[in-house]
Amino acid sequence: MKSKINFNRENINKLICYAILIFMTIIVFSPIIYAFLTSFMTNRDIMAGRLFPETFSFENYKVLKDKIPIGTFFYNSLVVSILGMIFQIITCSLAAYAVVFIEFKGKKGMYLLILLSMFIPWEAIFIPNYITMLRMNLIDTKLAILLPFLTNGLGAFLMVQQFKSLSKSLVEAAQIDGCSHIYIYSKIVMPLSKSILGTWGVYSFLNLWNMYLWPLMTSTRPESRTIQIGLRMMNMSDGIADYGVIMAAVIMVTIPSLLVLFLGQTQLQKGITSGAVKE
Repeated sequence: MKSKINFNRENINKLICYAILIFMTIIVFSPIIYAFLTSFMTNRDIMAGRLFPETFSFENYKVLKDKIPIGTFFYNSLVVSILGMIFQIITCSLAAYAVVFIEFKGKKGMYLLILLSMFIPWEAIFIPNYITMLRMNLIDTKLAILLPFLTNGLGAFLMVQQFKSLSKSLVEAAQIDGCSHIYIYSKIVMPLSKSILGTWGVYSFLNLWNMYLWPLMTSTRPESRTIQIGLRMMNMSDGIADYGVIMAAVIMVTIPSLLVLFLGQTQLQKGITSGAVKE
């Protein structure tokens, strides 16, 4: 006897939610899928409006490699993004630990400065940062791209909220046992805050990976430029864009972002609700 499907209100609502999610997923990923397919097409196929290439060819990727130093651009972006992510996690977590667990004179003032830094627009400090890099003779170096982004006020603020949600009895017990702040920070606080650390790691990596204006201003040689700038160097000398090669570059730019997002989605979901419940 065949089992009957129970179409009650709850199941119908689930089906509707799944249908909406699938539809939204298709909408969100359709440009990426089309860019991926286009990267294997010739210009003739693209201009003809084809959705699928007649034959899959890696010619566009070969042309991309010969046309610009895509490997150098990719390496520069990867170094800047990974180092920036690591430094932001370290500096923001140290600042948050000091605000939450250490009593010292001027702590409220320091925390207020961290909060105020979140409201300063990047455009207001763009020129001063550039002049500073210029006077330090750091133009055309990875350090010039990385130095203004070694910390972040928003990251420190989010970690403060997370650290406040931790059980203070654990920290107090460790202090009674004679543990140093370095031990408490590295062995107790950080392991209990993996969700917000993973969340901020994903956010900071994507933010640094997608930077364009600042790397453009602080780098004038191909050896020091990032992959986002490489996308702007994809026009043909006669002014006609080779869209297949451009899409190949877009795919190379997009893949690391998608990998980081997919690998960190669990921590990202946990980080959304971290600090919502306090002791």
